[in-house]
Amino acid sequence: MAFHPRPLEPADVTRLAQVALGAQAADAVIRQARVVNVFDYSISEPISVALALGRVAALGEEAPGWLGPDTQVFDAAGSYLIPGLVDAHTHLDSIFELGPFAELALASGNTTAVSEMGMMAGAWGAEGLWHFVSAAQATPQRVFFTVPPLVPPFPQWETSAGLDRQGFQELLEHPACLGVGETYWPAITGGEQRAAVNYAQAMALGKRLEGHAAGARGSRLMAYVAAGTTSCHESISGEDAAQRLALGLAVQVREGFVRREMAQVVPTLAALPETGQAMLVTDLAEFEELISWGAMNPLLARAVALGVEPARAVAWCSLNPARYFGLERLGAVAPGWVADLVLMADLKEFRAQRVWLEGRLVAQDGKLTVPAPAFAYPPEARQTMQCPPLTAADFAVNAQGRTAVVRVVEAKDATITLEGEAALPIEQGNVRPDPAQGVVKIAHINRQSPELKMAVGFARGWGLSQGALASSLIWDTTNIFVAGASEEEMAVAAEAVRSMGGGWAVARGNEVVASLPLPVAGIISTLPFPEIQRIAETCRAALKQMGCPLARPFLTAQTFCFTGLPFIRLTDKGLVDIRKGVFVEVVKSCA
Repeated sequence: MAFHPRPLEPADVTRLAQVALGAQAADAVIRQARVVNVFDYSISEPISVALALGRVAALGEEAPGWLGPDTQVFDAAGSYLIPGLVDAHTHLDSIFELGPFAELALASGNTTAVSEMGMMAGAWGAEGLWHFVSAAQATPQRVFFTVPPLVPPFPQWETSAGLDRQGFQELLEHPACLGVGETYWPAITGGEQRAAVNYAQAMALGKRLEGHAAGARGSRLMAYVAAGTTSCHESISGEDAAQRLALGLAVQVREGFVRREMAQVVPTLAALPETGQAMLVTDLAEFEELISWGAMNPLLARAVALGVEPARAVAWCSLNPARYFGLERLGAVAPGWVADLVLMADLKEFRAQRVWLEGRLVAQDGKLTVPAPAFAYPPEARQTMQCPPLTAADFAVNAQGRTAVVRVVEAKDATITLEGEAALPIEQGNVRPDPAQGVVKIAHINRQSPELKMAVGFARGWGLSQGALASSLIWDTTNIFVAGASEEEMAVAAEAVRSMGGGWAVARGNEVVASLPLPVAGIISTLPFPEIQRIAETCRAALKQMGCPLARPFLTAQTFCFTGLPFIRLTDKGLVDIRKGVFVEVVKSCA
């Protein structure tokens, strides 16, 4: 659909006023609705709401003039009418196509989303980004975007597809672009020229500057805000959130696939005066919840369970994000406001009964009533995996002697890594992994180069006694990450991902035992959501059988090489100490 609501013509202005006066018939009337007011946090007794021209014309006692021969009448039967939900920070540019996502998200009341595009940028550059924008325009959901700021984030450390200055500017000027995507704070406080130019260009256009202030405190956080940053979704405590609010940042509390911080942050926000800066965001919805419940519905339910009054929680997911992004007349059930509306059965579980988008019924009882057409990516989308075939010999770590002391990347949790150490055997000049010590081999393969460019290291926390996994769905480079108990199995898994054009693969011995193809730019599946979820479970189960203790191993695979978080990361160029900003040797000593 069109990104922005249709602008009103002079005749439309007159018509809305006449419908509100009861002098003209409405396009639709919703009867017996308890309207949730996001301005004063009140909830009305059952009233009628008149819609015209995709807007709310009036609400209150039903006027006889609202009803005409062509007026649609909906009976809310005392259910709660809230504004369409706005997800102010998510990532819709990988794993799934936008059409299948809309079938679930829009049907649950998530009428508007603002998506980052960093994965598509890393995989396919400007060409991929423009195709994603076209896909967003084709979906029935309202999907805006932010421009990826630094592609790749740290070119001195890593390789990905690129986005040049002209491509950045053209995307930034697009009417559906609401700002610059999350920029890692060290790029701003460290004076990186690319980041500074991005900020200046965006501010000149009056667009937002999305933040990523993980770990930034004191003068560093102050400097980050002083440079123009407008939001942060990285608060992991109430103290973090309060500090950011006090500095004028919009605080986007994250609850979804990657991290869940509502329990730690929301009680503090609820106790503070309302400033309009608080929002709840998914940062990518949890798949199981999306399928069974909705994209943002679980966030609303948890906010209420944590003590937030229902209308205030709704405002955090509608009015506040819409106002933050300057989306005029979006995010409220009020006269003249865009009729993006959701009828909820209650204000505890927030299960959607009906959804309207610009006054048009688009979903009922969890099912879309409008088509969600598949977007046809061009054939080039399946030709982004450029690296050559891989063999076991490619995963060797050369060393002389009998034993090598090596640096080990240790998984602290799903996103943070620490530096460890292990003494490993050297066999025929190759340092071998040692599953008995919990040490596997890892590799990061540059998928953009037809010449083999890769780095190999060691990791602890994967728990594999046998087998290997590989994934092209890694932040932000979308290169290929591999972890395995043997070089032979690593080659099998990596080659499966390469030959599929991208995806996940699990190997045992010489066999691929589970795989999820992601053929579009190496990061997007063409399968329906439930099938993606089923295959993902099969992959997880296969890894668990081989000893992997991780609850979400492919999320760990996504983040394991991510240079935007500490402490030590393997890139396609080598092993990097993130805090010191230097490459370090994998092998420390041999004996």
